[in-house]
Amino acid sequence: MDFPTLEPWDHDREFPKFRAPKIIGEFSINGERKVEMNRSQLQLFRPAAGRVHFNLQRGFSTRIPKEWTSEGLDSVLTWILHNRQKFTENERFNLSTDFVCFRGLLRLLLNTPYEQRDPWIIRITRWRDTIFLLQEETEEEKKKKMNMTDRDKKFTYWGYKFEQYMSLATEGGDKEEPLNEKEEFCCMFRTKIDDISIIYGAEMDGYKAKDKASVDRHLDPSKFVEFKTSRIIETDRQDRNWRKFKLIKWWAQSFLVGIEEIQCGWRNDSGIVSEVERIRVKDIPKMGLDWKANVSANFLLQFLTFLKKKIRSNSLEKVYRVRYEPGSGFSLVEEEGNTSFLPSWFTDNFSSA
Repeated sequence: MDFPTLEPWDHDREFPKFRAPKIIGEFSINGERKVEMNRSQLQLFRPAAGRVHFNLQRGFSTRIPKEWTSEGLDSVLTWILHNRQKFTENERFNLSTDFVCFRGLLRLLLNTPYEQRDPWIIRITRWRDTIFLLQEETEEEKKKKMNMTDRDKKFTYWGYKFEQYMSLATEGGDKEEPLNEKEEFCCMFRTKIDDISIIYGAEMDGYKAKDKASVDRHLDPSKFVEFKTSRIIETDRQDRNWRKFKLIKWWAQSFLVGIEEIQCGWRNDSGIVSEVERIRVKDIPKMGLDWKANVSANFLLQFLTFLKKKIRSNSLEKVYRVRYEPGSGFSLVEEEGNTSFLPSWFTDNFSSA
């Protein structure tokens, strides 16, 4: 069996059956990057549609930056072990899913039929009849992070700062304490695309509730809001690039977790947001240019189907690597040596459960 074709028209058929993503749990990551089984990092959405004046540069010099080091699947695996009762059947620990990964990896795959610039690498191992997927940084990505300019760091910070402005708990971005980029609130999802089942973790932005006390006991994906910033569009070329390259990623990211609404902060080159616009996720495919949502979804299905049929060995000692190179396509190799990316603290507990 071969990799799915990269030609978009080969996947231009009816949207595959995609079960609505269901939240099966949540966790927080604190300012020291420790996983906590609570909602301490859940942020509530602060509506601010229309004309505003948000200075995204405020507090940049005192920020606590996120360290760009690989943490593997650790947070997801920690949550799984802590919630083993959800996966225990006849006293046997079984995830009962085809794949485990992060939402970002699925977004990467949805974008691949239209990706003409950036390569990617995915590491793969099959254990207890579940395939674990982990995106690995390419050499190009490592060099980019090592050589981040002040401008790059500002753009990253501006995204976090906009989230703060849109959050009830942070008083519209006016808090004086440093913004900690390491903090996250994540949800765990389960979904199914055709006959492929997936469990994945995703960082979430704002939740619609008047206060923490009124937050639903069981979080509703449709009540989450995604926060995005984008430079004010002034030319036809900028508009075309936004519709062609950015919207597909926005759609994929939100669609995968059942989000219905994106709050877009339109900023200038100095980091001043002058307007916040509500964008409905279901409208994005019609707004997009030179891409189709059904093509992306069908490619994702075909790629995961390929892996499910190709990777048959249940062994921690076997780790495979898929590399995608625009213009060249895919390559699949087995890594040499004991290179498992599933930590022993997970597999040992997995085995004893």
